Amino acid sequence: MATKYNIFLELSAIPFDVILCGFFWYKYRDNTKINREFRAFSILVLLGTTMDVIAGICIGYDGVIHPAIMYVVNTLNYVLATWASYQFVKYVTAYSGFEWRNTGGAVINRTAFLIYFVLLIQNLFTGTVYSYDAARHFVPGAFFNIVVYIYPLYFIVFGGIYILSHSEKYSFGMKLSLIFTFAFTLALYVIQMLVDQYLLVTFFAGSAALFTMFLTLETPDYSKLMRTMEELSISKRELEASGIRATEASRAKSRFLAQMSNEIRTPVNAIMGYSNLILADTGEDSTREYTQRVKISAKRLLVFFENVLNFVSEENESSSPRRLPSMAELIESTDEQSFLDDTGSSSHKVVSGASRIRILVVDDAEMNVDLMVRMLRPMGFTVDTASNGKQAILQVRKFHYDLIFMDHLMPVMDGVTALSQLRDEKLCENTPVIMLTANAITGEEEKYLKKGFAAYLTKPFTESNIRDLLKRFLPMPESGWDEEADISEWEALQEKLPTVRVADARNHLLHDIVLYRQLLTAFAENDVSGDLSAAIRKGDYTVCRALIREQRDCAVFLGAESLVKKADRLEVLLKKSEFELMRERIGSFVAEKNLLADQIRMIGESVE
Repeated sequence: MATKYNIFLELSAIPFDVILCGFFWYKYRDNTKINREFRAFSILVLLGTTMDVIAGICIGYDGVIHPAIMYVVNTLNYVLATWASYQFVKYVTAYSGFEWRNTGGAVINRTAFLIYFVLLIQNLFTGTVYSYDAARHFVPGAFFNIVVYIYPLYFIVFGGIYILSHSEKYSFGMKLSLIFTFAFTLALYVIQMLVDQYLLVTFFAGSAALFTMFLTLETPDYSKLMRTMEELSISKRELEASGIRATEASRAKSRFLAQMSNEIRTPVNAIMGYSNLILADTGEDSTREYTQRVKISAKRLLVFFENVLNFVSEENESSSPRRLPSMAELIESTDEQSFLDDTGSSSHKVVSGASRIRILVVDDAEMNVDLMVRMLRPMGFTVDTASNGKQAILQVRKFHYDLIFMDHLMPVMDGVTALSQLRDEKLCENTPVIMLTANAITGEEEKYLKKGFAAYLTKPFTESNIRDLLKRFLPMPESGWDEEADISEWEALQEKLPTVRVADARNHLLHDIVLYRQLLTAFAENDVSGDLSAAIRKGDYTVCRALIREQRDCAVFLGAESLVKKADRLEVLLKKSEFELMRERIGSFVAEKNLLADQIRMIGESVE
């Protein structure tokens, strides 16, 4: 019997589909949604092509094969054709992600597919799709073209429209090949539906689409590339987000550090500055002593705070765990001089030629302005003040200034903006403007210098800091500065006290030679040898340790390094309860102390 349908195109596609499916399943086993949908599509195309060929052959035996068998063959053929088209839509929409499942288009497609099955089921009772007459001949029904051609064509068109409307998800080559496949498949469907219904090309077109998508979308190399590009895209977005967060955190951290620096240094600057003024003006011993203690404590607080700022600013740069040292640890591990050293002097000596110099001090903190004025005016300078950048500009428009001290953070107008406007208006082209700020974070000095400031001075400042800047920037001869006038007195004491470092004492006591003389006298008059001997005889090593510590602290302020070291060694022995060895060595300590006391007494009236 002659075959009624031309099955050769689809027959030739079957081995190709088998090879393609086998290769794909063997080489490409990733369990992604897109991969699963393509596997299902390839299987449906293979089964549909096979069933289309079988149905074409069976129809050639029209009237011979039992209608029940033909119902099964034809129904499977139609179902696989429509199912493969529906699976094509599911595959191309999988590139949108899992959210497609709940969209309106997905719901419509699922509903349409359900109606399709309802039509096939009701056909068993009504014959509205197809039926067989009494002679077992095939009879098309009213819904035949809808079930056989319109449904598959609808899903194919829907998939093509989706590809075109989501073109950003495909490269140019992919879009070109998919559009060609879509047009080719659509053309073959139209030919079979309208031109030659006996030419079986439906699944041949499906096989061509399967091959094209395999080459353009589903080859292992391409899929790996797409996954890599997607991962890189995600990593890039995460990196950009991390970079933005890091930048914002860095800026917030910088603002916090600058604000903390300003909030702490401003009051400490006032404490130390007014302490200098008190030391310069008072002659009362008790007042001087208390003021010295206040100033030393303020300096220690400042050093500790600087360690806190450094700890916070460097926290992210260190990969190893770090711990902020306490104040006690800081003092113990650092030379005492680093806490007490102050090269300033509050002598208020008049500078020769200063009555011709005009200086502007700009700061919103009244105490800072007051301190600067109290330091500069006694030297003979004419000093004007302003509380913000805008007022400073008004002052510069009225007077010529030889030097300007400009704070940074101020209301109305900050110092950086004020300097920029002054330069733009050419109001003080040759006037040095010194940045006066509490922001002592590392790297800030370079930023201020790049903005046009002549120098950078951090709070707390001393009179010595101010004098150094005045000498550097003011148009005055070197002979105009009467500096270190009292140095000869310290040198004289050094000659008479060869066992101490007078220079260390001078730094420890903030250049106060009167206080140093008083300490020398008190040290010489305090004979503790009897009290030490009594404590050792009684075995009261707590009292013994207290006496040694008292002498040790006095020796620090006097600059008696050798005596300090002997006292430290005795304290170590007491801590270890090595009392016998301590008793052997305490004689050397007492002898060293008495030698220094004798040297002090020999100074005579100069020490009083």
